[in-house]
Amino acid sequence: MNRIAVFVDAGYFFASASELLFGERLRRGELRLANAEFAAHLKTLAENIGGCPLLRIYWYDGTNAGPSPAHLAIAYLENVKLRLGFVNQSGEQKGVDALIFSDLTNLARNNAISDALIISGDEDLRVGVQQAQEHGIRVHLLGVEAADIGEMRGNQSAALQREVDTRHLIDANTLRRFLRRREFSEWSLPLTENGEMQQNLARMQELAGEYAATLDVAQREQIQQLPERTPLPHELDRELLARASELLGRKLEETEKRTLRAALRAAVYEPA
Repeated sequence: MNRIAVFVDAGYFFASASELLFGERLRRGELRLANAEFAAHLKTLAENIGGCPLLRIYWYDGTNAGPSPAHLAIAYLENVKLRLGFVNQSGEQKGVDALIFSDLTNLARNNAISDALIISGDEDLRVGVQQAQEHGIRVHLLGVEAADIGEMRGNQSAALQREVDTRHLIDANTLRRFLRRREFSEWSLPLTENGEMQQNLARMQELAGEYAATLDVAQREQIQQLPERTPLPHELDRELLARASELLGRKLEETEKRTLRAALRAAVYEPA
């Protein structure tokens, strides 16, 4: 069937894109992606490259505590399927390559696609590309322009590049349309002895607002009906704290926990 599927390794994309745009690999919580607009761009790009309609976009990422608010925002987009591996204690993403390999080869084996567009740089995908091609699939590789202009393909495996049928790049100007660095008002403050804490508290407030947006009506009402000093429901509280800890890359201090919980309570009274 003449259709193209897109396979996005989010770890590769965010690491390479932040390095290109901001000169360093930023934590995921420090970046904001215009999800719907970027998905629409990928759809158009894939259909132009493959010369056929889009089947869907597969979005692969790692997690250590279930889907984050950012993951859920991706998952609810039309024609996008979220697939999650895991993040180990060292902060390394695991299982994503295996998921891409499985989806790519299964779609090829079942004649569900004629073309595949892969956004990744990992050599471990090379065998999956070979197997898909054995089923008659044309495989295209889309990379992020390397930060070092003297090494245009430096963030992708050379072996993977040789294996695919065509190679393409996303440049910095295109990325700036969709990806930006988060801006917190407190970041403009000088870093006094309390400066870092002020920055972190601002992050907690923004994250609580994003998390509140993922709650359904019943969950919001559950929080709204709690007496003022009653703890948040355990599952919601645990996930909220885990997301904030992931954002900061460390355990939360008690002041941060209190700010996060209070910000969530305030956020659920706002329109969803």
